[in-house]
Amino acid sequence: MTEERMNTLDKKIIQLNQKILHYRSEVVKQDRLLTDQRKRIHDQDTVIEELTLRLEELANDPAVSEVDSASKVEITPSLEEKDIQVDSFFTYAIMAPYETSEEEPFVIKGHMIIENRGASALTNPVICLSFNKPELANLSGRIERSKNNLQHYSVSREGVTDTWKFVEEQADRHAKQTGQFWLSPPIDTIPARSSITFSDFEVVIPAVKKNTSLSLQITGFVYGADLTEGKASLNTIALTVS
Repeated sequence: MTEERMNTLDKKIIQLNQKILHYRSEVVKQDRLLTDQRKRIHDQDTVIEELTLRLEELANDPAVSEVDSASKVEITPSLEEKDIQVDSFFTYAIMAPYETSEEEPFVIKGHMIIENRGASALTNPVICLSFNKPELANLSGRIERSKNNLQHYSVSREGVTDTWKFVEEQADRHAKQTGQFWLSPPIDTIPARSSITFSDFEVVIPAVKKNTSLSLQITGFVYGADLTEGKASLNTIALTVS
């Protein structure tokens, strides 16, 4: 065997060893994640079991079961105060080309305002922008796409980042399949009787070919820990070209 072939073989062996090390490290990483996940599930099961036992104890406690009508009247207002009253709506503008051509796109610039009009805070808020045509789904603006890319951040006067985050890691690819962009705000809670805004977002619609029509509609939805079924926005973004 020549020296050149020996060197080539040595390089291949080194590359294979590197791949083996990589795969081993991945296995260790996944095992660690699996162990952590199992621990979380175990901890949650323990909490659920303890709460279930506590509920059974309370259900069998005569002092708890004998609740008079006066007490029920006092409880009712507090339950009503926990009702989540959330509305959302769009304000937007459509910038159309001077002349409809196959080169100039339509640009939609807008804001989505989320108002919590209830007496209780909305925790873990999430919004969804749903396109009726997934192939046209695209979104840019104050959205964090990379933790290492500071140019995607926008800082408010108070020094707090007001950049939103995509829920999915591959948001653009997901949106092309489902027509949906899911985003979370930079805060974990929308306080009672307050609002937040997903501001300055932009949607670019490619130029419409001659003798073709286009009808785009974007609907917003708001979700939260106490709003699991979601609530649609009061209005939609609509663009029709014929």
